[in-house]
Amino acid sequence: MGICLGKTTTSRSPWPDLPPDLAALIISRLPSHRDRLSFGAVFRDWRLAARQELPPAMPCISLGRGAYQSIADGKVFRSSHGADVTSFGSYLLYKHSRRLFLRDSSSTIEIPRDHHECADECSDRGAHDPCGSKRTWPLIPAEGVAFTMRKVLVCSSSLLVAILNRDAGRPVSAYCLVFFRPGTGQLSWVLLLTTNMYGYKHGYKYRDIALYRGKIFALISSEQLFTHEIEQPCRVQHVIKEHTPLPPGIGPSSPKFLVKYYIVVSSDNRKLLMVRWNIPHAAYVHHSKMNLQVFEADLEKRQWLEVNDLDGQLLFLSRTCSRALAGSSTEHYGQTFRGNRVFILGTDWARIRRRLNPCTCHDCEKLGNGVPSYCVYDMTSGKLSLVSLRRTRRRKNAGSEWFFPSG
Repeated sequence: MGICLGKTTTSRSPWPDLPPDLAALIISRLPSHRDRLSFGAVFRDWRLAARQELPPAMPCISLGRGAYQSIADGKVFRSSHGADVTSFGSYLLYKHSRRLFLRDSSSTIEIPRDHHECADECSDRGAHDPCGSKRTWPLIPAEGVAFTMRKVLVCSSSLLVAILNRDAGRPVSAYCLVFFRPGTGQLSWVLLLTTNMYGYKHGYKYRDIALYRGKIFALISSEQLFTHEIEQPCRVQHVIKEHTPLPPGIGPSSPKFLVKYYIVVSSDNRKLLMVRWNIPHAAYVHHSKMNLQVFEADLEKRQWLEVNDLDGQLLFLSRTCSRALAGSSTEHYGQTFRGNRVFILGTDWARIRRRLNPCTCHDCEKLGNGVPSYCVYDMTSGKLSLVSLRRTRRRKNAGSEWFFPSG
């Protein structure tokens, strides 16, 4: 997975008589992925069987320049691919010899550095026809990979879908949808455009994407939801057209940057959820001042339905990856990781904070000064708390992502 996790021994177990059920209980109480790998390497005979019963490991948070810190035990690891690396879920995107690669614990995919428009109607084309014009544009500007690729979704070994900040560096950004098929001879990402009622091609401003029920679901800024077919991404269906009521403290004329949207598939893969949070446009903004709502996509009635309970799940939200984990008992992981909680990166909160009138208390100052942290919203109580990572320094223009190690 490109993270230096240290050496694990393959020697004979120092506790050969340890009962497997007791060993499985021990590993189930290790929330850190690294500790599970180390402990599992000693007890190789039962590790695979016990994996089915393990509660989910907690993710790491990016500290920048290839460093990641576990939120479970505070340990810091570094990428073996250098400082210019970005994480998308369980994948790392990095550059090597002027080429781009996407890697997890089991595979490495080379991806193109250019993109081109899907200029022709491709709904009747073959699944592997790249379609479109031959004119290409650079994918990665001077600002780098992280500034351009907002999200990369690995649908399968033969299809990647991404949200591309096509106008990176300009005052107004256009977040477009692009796709790429590895191993088919496709030399650049294909930019998806839609024909409107007047016959003009345009691209929506995409907020988030998710793979659900074998289709690509895409959310735009007006809370409308679209689906794209896996075999033919240009084939689009408009599944939800109506938006939900405006959140508290937000009016039609409020700045758009005050509201953040994410879509995430539930941990049991049965529901598609939209999470919307905003900071009220108040005189002074404290880190605890946040409204958060969760909605379920009712695909039969084509509408969003608000839910007040996450069925014990933990939701981790960020622009590069959002993921739902099944809730674990407080006995195993502590109070912070109880169910029905939503985890938001402190840098995402701070981006809004910088554009408002921020509070100057100690916690809010840490957010504003780039101290790596995350916010935890309790769906039961409606309260928000701030967690600052240990052994970390302040950073200018800090950016963070969730990283979910695999393997």
